[in-house]
Amino acid sequence: MAELLRDAAAERIHPQSVNRLLAAFSHVEGTDARVQPLIEPLSDRELEVLQHLAQGLSNRAIATQLFVSLAAIKWHARNIYGKLDVANRTQAVAKARELGILV
Repeated sequence: MAELLRDAAAERIHPQSVNRLLAAFSHVEGTDARVQPLIEPLSDRELEVLQHLAQGLSNRAIATQLFVSLAAIKWHARNIYGKLDVANRTQAVAKARELGILV
């Protein structure tokens, strides 16, 4: 069940819903009970930026691909770091994978 929910998260189902379900099923064998759901879910744009961060793209490259300013990408990245309670992009990607937001 948890694996299906992680797949659902990758398909852009609202992450807060998926995180709640993952938390509810954390007792199921094979899931990590230490994983806590996000207090505030990532926005659709933050999810897009996070996916690009996971691909190793620079802020400038992400801005170019998403047709937004470099400042906008930096803003979204800071929001992502805050919501995931991390300090940098490497930690953000690792935490997102741990939470099943990224596969």
